[in-house]
Order: sequence, then structure tokens, then C-alpha cells
Amino acid sequence: MNARGRPVCAVLILIALGFCAAGSADNLLAIQYYNRGVDLAYEGAYSEALVFIDRALEENSNFTLALVTKAGILNALGMYPEAIDAADQALLLDPGEAAAWNNKAFALNQLGRYDEGLAAADAAVSLDPDLVEGWVNRGSSLIGLERYEEARAASDEALARDPTSTEAAKNRETATLALSPTPAAAVPIALVGAGVVLAGVFLQCARVRK
Repeated sequence: MNARGRPVCAVLILIALGFCAAGSADNLLAIQYYNRGVDLAYEGAYSEALVFIDRALEENSNFTLALVTKAGILNALGMYPEAIDAADQALLLDPGEAAAWNNKAFALNQLGRYDEGLAAADAAVSLDPDLVEGWVNRGSSLIGLERYEEARAASDEALARDPTSTEAAKNRETATLALSPTPAAAVPIALVGAGVVLAGVFLQCARVRK
């Protein structure tokens, strides 16, 4: 997520299956294509998954969940500008979609656009305070901005919600090292991120019920 360190792919597609309703995709073929894309994403076949998500969007261009999922898959493929575009399309349809803000935050951080990444991560956690990946992405943005105390606090928020989050733990360690007065602080800082729709690798996909 940073030019100084090897990026960690992160994808958050959707948290709750219950969010999916008929209004999300009123075209049965779109739903079928979307579900096939989700299955392929679960298998790690991201390029193939993207083909089916795009087919779903050809059937229904207002399929918000498919756009959020597309942003996550594009992040997994390292196609960050395209991921931002997909997330923005989702947000035009639903500005309150936390997963879209989160996927956008991850992509922005990967591009070193930390101020923008922080704003997107803030939007994600304000909409869904329990979104662990949003707090991780917020911590990553703050590390990129060298705001280490705040980064550690954001990492603590993530760990309070999920003590098993390795991404949050790594961000906290990075921030702590940067704040340390000891020689250990000289260790190069590598940002770690989680979030959009694969976290090193984290993937949460939701199939739509027909």
C-alpha cells in the first residue's frame, strides 16, 4: 500500500448477505452472472471473476453491489485507478455504502494518495464503525501521513473489534516502531492495508439470493 513496501492486497466486497435485496439487481441474469463472479473470486480466480461481474453490470448498470465487488476485485488485481472508478460509480448510486468507501480508501492508499485515502476510510468507519478493514485502512493512511499516534489508535480500534486481524497488528507495530526513540525505529516502514472487497489476502463476498 506504499511505495516503500510491498503492497498487501485487500478486498472487502460486502459484510452482510442480508443487504442484498431484489432492488440491488432486478435482473435475474445479472444476479446469475454476479454470483458466478463471486464464486470465482472465492477461488482466487480474479480475472475470470471480473469478466462475470462485468457481464452482470452489462445487464444492470445500477447493480451497486456488483460495482462494490468489482472495485474489490480490481484492487486484488492491482488495478487501483480502475478500482477507484468502480467504487465511485457505486457511491454515485449509494453514497452510504461503507464497503465502497473502504475499497476506495485501500486503492488510494496503494497509490500513495494518503490524504484522500484517509477521507475515504473516515467515511467508511463513520458509516459502519464496526468495519474492521475500514479502521485498518485508516491506520494505513495515517502511517503514510506519518501521523503515528493516530495510526496506532486506529489500529487499536481495529483490534478491539477483531483481535485476530494481522493487518491491524502489523500497522500497530509499524506505528509503534516509528514512535520509538530506539534504533529499532530506523527499520523501514511498510504499510499494511485491509479493506475492499482481499486483505493480504482477505476476501468477503456475498452471493445474491434469487
